[in-house]
Amino acid sequence: MFKFNFDVEVESSEDPEAVKTDIFSKQENAEERESENTKDIEWYQSEKVKPLDNLISTMDFYELNAKEMEVGKTTIKHLVAGFLLEDLKEQSQLVNLDLRKSEEKHSDLISGVYEGGAKIWECTEDLLLYLSEKYEDSFWKDKRVLDLGCGCGLLGVYVMKHGARVDYQDYNKDVLEYITYPNILLNLEDSLSEDEKLKFLDKSTTLYSGDWTNFAELTRDEEKYDVILTSETIYNIENQQKLLDTFAGRLKSEGVVLVAAKSHYFGVGGGLEQFSEKIRLGNVFQSESVWQAEENLKRGILQLKFK
Repeated sequence: MFKFNFDVEVESSEDPEAVKTDIFSKQENAEERESENTKDIEWYQSEKVKPLDNLISTMDFYELNAKEMEVGKTTIKHLVAGFLLEDLKEQSQLVNLDLRKSEEKHSDLISGVYEGGAKIWECTEDLLLYLSEKYEDSFWKDKRVLDLGCGCGLLGVYVMKHGARVDYQDYNKDVLEYITYPNILLNLEDSLSEDEKLKFLDKSTTLYSGDWTNFAELTRDEEKYDVILTSETIYNIENQQKLLDTFAGRLKSEGVVLVAAKSHYFGVGGGLEQFSEKIRLGNVFQSESVWQAEENLKRGILQLKFK
């Protein structure tokens, strides 16, 4: 069972399958996107991100505007992107946030600046469904899990609720501060005091922002992960090797990576078939297609393990 207890219009009035494809070309045509040289982009350096000082004091407000999602027998609470962005626009002191820049440009992708972390994309829904159907809840107990390119952080939140020790990584610090951290808090036990919730954030999870290359270097000496979960992160071909290097550097020898994505991302060239071939040529991982959807645009999930 998998359902959302809110109207799709809250996030977007467009068809959800069309949205993810269109975001890469609504500002410029596909040819202009493909010709963009991302090698010239100065990517954000990776850093650990701490919660904002006013996080706890704003949670009552966020709680009133949160929605619920049912994934199997698990209920996940999360902020609604539209509500959050409207709230941020009203705060003049936050004019330099990347989230605001994306909203002003009406774009979910600004290369090197913003990578679409405010929305819940359909491949994240696919992976949540897959996790609920293929893994017993008990599997996650005490597992070390990385939600890579986490955005709203719902993949990590889901396994956190089943006992996993989860870290979260997203390109944008803004996303982690204003969306991921609140979503984590929304899903902690109601019985915890404010001090206990802050202690959980300090001791039981770590959030990282910035580019994947820098993230792998920053966490080089940290314990590796049993499972890495990632969704909608392979659309940019020029960033795929950084992604694979991060898998190789942060995954335990017997660990598993699950990648949810579309078969093809128009205007940028990446996709599951192309990525699978890159994995094969790299000769580091073995990959297997473990789930597929046949709809307007094909979507699927790849499982990666070390050879």
